[in-house]
Amino acid sequence: MSKFETEVKEKFEYFPRVWFRYVDDIFAEKTATIRYIPNDSHHHFQHKMAIFNFLFHRLLNFPFSKERFEHEREKKCIKNIAKNNGYSYTPYKLIRKHKFKRTLYNSTTFRRDTDNSKFVSLPYEPNFTFGLDKIFKNINISLVYNSKNELQALLGNPKDKIDNNERIYETSCKDCDQKYIGQTKRYILTRFKERMAYLKYGRTEKSCVAQHAFDNNHRIDINNLKLIRNVTNSRQLDAFESLEIINMNKDNGPIPTSPLFALINNDSYGSVNRGNKFSINSASV
Repeated sequence: MSKFETEVKEKFEYFPRVWFRYVDDIFAEKTATIRYIPNDSHHHFQHKMAIFNFLFHRLLNFPFSKERFEHEREKKCIKNIAKNNGYSYTPYKLIRKHKFKRTLYNSTTFRRDTDNSKFVSLPYEPNFTFGLDKIFKNINISLVYNSKNELQALLGNPKDKIDNNERIYETSCKDCDQKYIGQTKRYILTRFKERMAYLKYGRTEKSCVAQHAFDNNHRIDINNLKLIRNVTNSRQLDAFESLEIINMNKDNGPIPTSPLFALINNDSYGSVNRGNKFSINSASV
């Protein structure tokens, strides 16, 4: 369309300053396929009808050119798609349904109330889920079905598994017996490099470890970094951090605001090595 407008603008001396585009047909690429979910596929009926609902909605609401019979050509194309995917009676039933809805919509000013139903997703199993829609509809719940017949279910995840990043770690000073226990939701090496960058560029107020190394002229390197515990639930990080500090020293250990500490504190108290070293006050990351 833009190419046509450019050519017309070059040929005509008087070209309108303002114009609008009126599109009255549907463009389909030459590589477009007519393969959709076939009729004999193990999918819920809603999934199979989704493409036809879209095509018929576009057919009835798009401003086709009557002179070029675009409406009939698109209608014939939809029927051809249905035939190639194993559907026979379905297209005729759907087009009558959409025509009726459009006629009803245009004949009144009343509109349907907002649907406040809750949606629940269930795996689609024909022998189990048949008839559940009517049962749950009575209690204002709409069921949405999902299919397990996916390539991902057959092939698995092609990407490498990413390790869990919620963890508690310990950093030891190379020149004294002080240790730091902290938590992070990222890789501990990334967090350690950030602390060393704070020390290198004089931003020691950002890190207790950097502050200790700067004030005492001590050394801290990557060999003094140790992973203590992996945590599967990020909401338990504070509690597990407090537990590890308790195991190291008896000062400033528990976090009073953590409701999980009492529960986790009953978990193997001797599962980590206790030490009599004082830790630097930890800070969450």
